[in-house]
Amino acid sequence: MDGVAIVIHPADGTPLGGEFQAVIRLRAGQTGGALAALEQTVPPRRLIPPHIHRNDVWVYVLSGEIGILVGEEIGHTGAGGWALKPRNVMHAMWNRGDVGTRIIEVLTPGGTERWFEEIAVLAPDDAHGFADACQRHGIEFFRDSPWIPELRHRFGLR
Repeated sequence: MDGVAIVIHPADGTPLGGEFQAVIRLRAGQTGGALAALEQTVPPRRLIPPHIHRNDVWVYVLSGEIGILVGEEIGHTGAGGWALKPRNVMHAMWNRGDVGTRIIEVLTPGGTERWFEEIAVLAPDDAHGFADACQRHGIEFFRDSPWIPELRHRFGLR
């Protein structure tokens, strides 16, 4: 069972810091590639813009509330709720509240936890480094999406 995670303790994981206070709790290498898991905080009034990726991401809300756009459908869920950001479908996520929302993201299959590590060490204005990391991990953001101004206006996001 070398390298296989059978128990994850509260102090286990790789802290990435940054705005989202992300911690990688479980790596793809510990699950034979099946999944990875991150715990993080979505800052108040924060929009993660529309994007796609090649894996499914299940979001479990520990505290607070998240909003999610998948395709053309909008939903919200709070503590104890789950949301799916499916692979190859445009989606966005946000926190419309005034305090950080704690979530766990389960990445299936795993592997894109490395993207989170790569972007965590970039300077805030390193657009080239961000684009390179996205390219390597099959993530595409839609910065010109008409959903961005719509969601910001509707939910008071930044």
